[in-house]
Amino acid sequence: MEEVKSKGKLQGFTRAILDAANKRADAVHAEADEQEQSTIERYRAEAHLRSEQRRSMAMAETRAREDKRIMTETLAARRSLLTLREDCAKSVLDDVRVKLEAYPAEAGYAGTLDALLLRGLAAVPGAASVRVLLRGEDMAHAEHLRKAASGVEMSFAEGKFTLGGLMIEFPLQHRRADLTFDTAMEDLSGRFADITGFGMEGSDGN
Repeated sequence: MEEVKSKGKLQGFTRAILDAANKRADAVHAEADEQEQSTIERYRAEAHLRSEQRRSMAMAETRAREDKRIMTETLAARRSLLTLREDCAKSVLDDVRVKLEAYPAEAGYAGTLDALLLRGLAAVPGAASVRVLLRGEDMAHAEHLRKAASGVEMSFAEGKFTLGGLMIEFPLQHRRADLTFDTAMEDLSGRFADITGFGMEGSDGN
């Protein structure tokens, strides 16, 4: 009888140990599953972050390359446009210079000098005495210029300009009227520089 009881106690003790072992195994498995899931989630998050970082870097590099390409093409287009404008302006100015150089030999030049003289005198009303500067080859026009403004005392001298026109000095008024073709040509060249944008490269580029 005592032997049966001992066996019963042994079986109960064995079951208790097995139950405890199973519970411990289940707990270990659960903890392992939890750690595994946590590790997987952390790896996924890190992998996603690395992927986003690589994608962001790739996009930034692509944008930088595209911006550089656009800037290069824009500068090239500006340089090409600038060259075209400069060529057009030079062509126009060269044509104007050729015509001005030829104009003094034309019949209408004497009338133009008269008109320029009267315009210059009108700029300083009441001047009784002036000094008129002409090109050396235009000194022959002095007589008809005197007649064009007979009420004004005039003296004539050779000026340091080459294309034509005239310059009037007003000694008493300390003024001067520059009506030379040379100065008109310089003014035209300056206006072309503004109109055609010769200074465009100063950008930005901008």
